Amino acid sequence: MAMPEWLNFVDEKRRVNFVKVLSEISRLQDKKDLNFIIIGAVSLLMQGYLKYIAYWDIDLLFKNAQRLKEFINHPKSQNLRIINYDDELMISEKITSFHTAWSFTKTWFNVDYILREGIFEFYTENLSNLKPYTTIIELKEGKFPIELYLAHPWDLFVEKVLSPRVTKDIELKVDMSIDIRHIYIIYNREVEDQSFWDYVVKKIKGINKEEEFKTKLLTILNLSEELGYEKIIPPQSVTNLLK
Repeated sequence: MAMPEWLNFVDEKRRVNFVKVLSEISRLQDKKDLNFIIIGAVSLLMQGYLKYIAYWDIDLLFKNAQRLKEFINHPKSQNLRIINYDDELMISEKITSFHTAWSFTKTWFNVDYILREGIFEFYTENLSNLKPYTTIIELKEGKFPIELYLAHPWDLFVEKVLSPRVTKDIELKVDMSIDIRHIYIIYNREVEDQSFWDYVVKKIKGINKEEEFKTKLLTILNLSEELGYEKIIPPQSVTNLLK
């Protein structure tokens, strides 16, 4: 089996460790009663949206605190080393997190465990339609099966537009915002796809965020040049949708 395209965007010296870490996470994901889903940049990378080399962090969004604790305590592969950056769960008003680094080799990958009220349900409400990403990656070190539930890119788009962090980045005109970069990448890929907009509208109506989403997305698109990107001129159909 050929190497998946997305692996080309992982630094070659870190590639083996990345595959081993993903394979281990795949083994630890409960497919019958989903305990977590991969969100963020790695999810977009593996689904072909991000095509640049970066030091990828892996974000695991957990169903609840109990499943997170079970994951932390679950036996891992004997040759896996994990460094905990935090002594305990870091709890703030809107997010609970636990930061770690995983390694099977000489390189390390940050793996963050995340809890956010209502967000797991947001990503998994149509779980019956959500299929795991499945592949077997062959390296000199052996074959590594990967079967992982990844966040749907269109859900990520909605969640990022509504994110308080993005709101703050927009207010401060942060031109290095990773979230805003991802919003533009997804938008530019999907802008002409009516099924994308149908999906987005249904999603924002379902969470009663239609007005907020439209206002924020229009602002993000209008600020593209100020944020260091090419000027975005939405087609009339999108402009009408966002009014």
